[in-house]
Amino acid sequence: MDKTARAAADEDIFNQLKPLVDRAGAVFTYASTDIEADTRRVIAYCLEREIPVALPVSGDTELSFFYIIGDYELKKGRFGIDEPPTNRPAFADENTLCVVPALCADGEGLRLGYGRGYYDRFLSRFSGKSVIICYRDFKMKVPAEPHDFKANFTIFDNKFCK
Repeated sequence: MDKTARAAADEDIFNQLKPLVDRAGAVFTYASTDIEADTRRVIAYCLEREIPVALPVSGDTELSFFYIIGDYELKKGRFGIDEPPTNRPAFADENTLCVVPALCADGEGLRLGYGRGYYDRFLSRFSGKSVIICYRDFKMKVPAEPHDFKANFTIFDNKFCK
C-alpha cells in the first residue's frame, strides 16, 4: 500500500475507533508494526486525553499488559515489537477496550494473527470489549478453530465493511 493510501486508511480506522475509545475506561492496545493498521495514533489520543492506555509484554505463553505514561517508554521487546516497561501492571474490567492485532480478518470477529495464540488466551479471560482493526485489503474468510475467540467489533478502512 502506498503511503498516501495507507495514511487515508489509518485515518478512517482511527475515526471509527475513536467513539469506542471515548467510551472506554481504559484501552489495551499494541504498538503497531509496519504491516499493521496504525495504533500509534490511538496511543497518542489516549495519552492526550488521560485515558489509561496499556500495552502488552509477551511471556512464554501469555500476554501481560502494562500502563504507559508516554510512548517514549516503549522499547523493542521479545519479537522486535515495542513493549512498555513492566512497572505499572494493568488490570482489565468490563469498561476496558482491547484493540486486537490482525494480519487479516473476516468482519465477523475472527482474525488471523501471528499464530502463537497470545490474544486468544488473553481474550478467553477478558471481561471488556474487543475490537479488531485491519485494512480492508485483508478482509477474507478466516478458518476458525475451537480455541479461537471472536472480537466484539471489527473495523476496516471502509465503513461499509463493518
